[in-house]
Amino acid sequence: MNQIYFEAKGEALLARIGMSKSEFARRMGIRKQNVKALFKTKNLETIHKASEVLGVPFVLLVGYIEEPDLSDPPIAVDEKDNKEIVIREDDIPTGDTVEDRRRRQQIIMSFYHNWKQLNPESKKYNLSLKDDINIRFISVKETAGHASLTYLSTLAVLQLDAILTNAVFIEKLPANPKKNNQRGFESMIKMSYHCPGIGLVKMLVGVKRSDMSKVQYCITAIDAGKTKQEAQSTSC
Repeated sequence: MNQIYFEAKGEALLARIGMSKSEFARRMGIRKQNVKALFKTKNLETIHKASEVLGVPFVLLVGYIEEPDLSDPPIAVDEKDNKEIVIREDDIPTGDTVEDRRRRQQIIMSFYHNWKQLNPESKKYNLSLKDDINIRFISVKETAGHASLTYLSTLAVLQLDAILTNAVFIEKLPANPKKNNQRGFESMIKMSYHCPGIGLVKMLVGVKRSDMSKVQYCITAIDAGKTKQEAQSTSC
């Protein structure tokens, strides 16, 4: 089985950037003796966190070392005038295999990583709420987990700027106490946006209990052709 760059070159990368194993372990929240095992993880959320700690692109860490050119990342991400992130639709798998879902999850997490580089404040003003919607780690984690289940939802995430700005308020709901990732929120706001060529897109926004700021929680496409059970199983 091919090794990803994080597994094959992780320790060499630490040496190259001058970070000790102790410091890397501290920032990752693990013990020093577990660093070697960490480099073998296939958990994309963990690798995404490591990319932020190491200051290297996520797409580099998840690329296979056998690929001929790591400077040409496995996900086609280009920048236009430093204002727009472009990922070709043809690069997004349309199937339903485990590998297809893993690939879509990579694309979503890479997209967010690049979006945050171009948007250092990590927020957009929403016209309906008349307030900023912030992007946090939970935004990437939840959206990558849910939206990667389908091609349309992955495609919808690429319209992040339009969704954050133009999604309209639908209803306000209490946070679900049974979901660990919602425990920091006082309430959840359900919003929707019609994406051309995709259809209706649902966005959940969490209202933080600590300061009442708004955080994008999850984005998924609503496929009208699915049954209610199918829709509930793939939406956040």
